[in-house]
Amino acid sequence: MTAPLYDIKAKFSEYVTMAENGEVVEITKHGTTTAVIISLKMFKEMNDEYQELHKPSFVEQVRKWRQETGGLTQEEAEEFIKACEEDRHNELTNPHREENPWL
Repeated sequence: MTAPLYDIKAKFSEYVTMAENGEVVEITKHGTTTAVIISLKMFKEMNDEYQELHKPSFVEQVRKWRQETGGLTQEEAEEFIKACEEDRHNELTNPHREENPWL
């Protein structure tokens, strides 16, 4: 639905109710749509979808973390690599580990 701003001002609560019921209300100013009224539910759905589509990649997250923290020291990096190698070794030697993490 489209309505001019002067009408929205006069009947704002009616248009909010329409939006609550799922209607998208486009507000026009001098014949041009400049804003919309939507329900909170619709806003949250749209925001969630936007956040999912614009979620930074793993590499972007690592770059940001390195920029903010300076990254790992050489000792921390070696410890991390060793832990990864141990996990990989455990996966290869105990293939049922994923089925039962307590093994």
